Amino acid sequence: METYVLGDIHGAFRALEQVLERSPFRPGIDRLVQIGDVSDGWPETPECVERLLSIPNSIWLQGNHDWWTTEWMATQLPLADVDTMWYTQGGKATYDAYQRVGEDIMLRHFKAFFGEQIAYFEDERHNLYVHGGYDPEDPIEVQDPYDLVWNRELWRNGEIAHGYPNCFIGHTPTWPSSELPVQRANVWNIDQGAAYGGKLTLMNVRTKKFVQSDTVQGLYPSVKGR
Repeated sequence: METYVLGDIHGAFRALEQVLERSPFRPGIDRLVQIGDVSDGWPETPECVERLLSIPNSIWLQGNHDWWTTEWMATQLPLADVDTMWYTQGGKATYDAYQRVGEDIMLRHFKAFFGEQIAYFEDERHNLYVHGGYDPEDPIEVQDPYDLVWNRELWRNGEIAHGYPNCFIGHTPTWPSSELPVQRANVWNIDQGAAYGGKLTLMNVRTKKFVQSDTVQGLYPSVKGR
């Protein structure tokens, strides 16, 4: 079994399909760790969730945008009362998409997917996966899950993830300065700006070989995205 880590999708179902087709990833044999932020930006969050639900042996981390989406699904607030920050930072696309597919699908995704996302994951080789980052001076298990989805200091300060051979994160796009995954110390950033003008990345954790989608804006030429 190989482990693959998948970057921030942000509703880009076409990009998700591309990387799965281009990668040697074997559904049902290999493990997939999705690093968070499945939702918000491009118009096909429900399709992304359905596709991920269909892949056995998957681990889903919660991203900050998924946090916002989960809050909205839990409350089912009308448009006039939704979190303005979420709605203007890509949430509009998610809100509109679930109006399109209907309440039954939204509730199923809330329970079966968003409600099953976790704050972090450690594999049997002691690699760490977390959406935003963490404070490497303290054990990750005692840290607030909210901080784990929002932390940027680990990446921006070039800190070492102590006690782990590798740490994989998303959340802070490397695009436009780099369209490829970037390593600092033992931290790998696999968010290559799929929410904007960049690409979606799927990486083999052991070999560090990766595939990418086309530029996501090119896959949705008539859509603004985030």
